[in-house]
Amino acid sequence: MRFNVKRLTNLLPLLLAASVSTTAKADEPSAKYVEVLSALQAGKEVKLILDLNRCTTVDGGQPGPAVQGGLIISAFRVSAQNGISFANAHQTLDSSGHPITEYIRHSLSREGKLKVRASKLAVGAAEAVNQGEFVCELPEGAKFVW
Repeated sequence: MRFNVKRLTNLLPLLLAASVSTTAKADEPSAKYVEVLSALQAGKEVKLILDLNRCTTVDGGQPGPAVQGGLIISAFRVSAQNGISFANAHQTLDSSGHPITEYIRHSLSREGKLKVRASKLAVGAAEAVNQGEFVCELPEGAKFVW
C-alpha cells in the first residue's frame, strides 16, 4: 500500500473540520432552551405550565405527584452551569392551617430539561424542609408559553 501525500494533505482538513463540527454540536444548547432564552431576553412575558405527574423524581425516577401549576417568570438568571434559573416564593397555609412559605426553584438546562425543587418553611422554623425535586421533559411535564 502506497501513501499518496497529496491525497492525505487534502483529506486532513476535511477530517479536522468534521471533528470540530461534531464537538461544537455537542456543546450547543437545545432548540427549546434557545427559544425560551430568546423570549426572556426580548422582554416577553414567559409563562411556565407544570404537570409534576408527568415529571420524574430526581432520586428514584418515580412519577411526581398529581400537581399542576403555573407561573410567570418575573426574574431570571443565566449561567453556564445552571442554564436558565428562576424561582417563586409564596405564603400559604399548610393542611393544618399553619402559615408557611413555599419556595420553588427552577433550572432549565442547556439540554432542555427542567429541574424543579420545592421547599417549605414553617413560621418560626430555622430551616426549610425539602418537599421534592423533579426533572421534567419539555413539553410533556413542563411547557413554556409566551
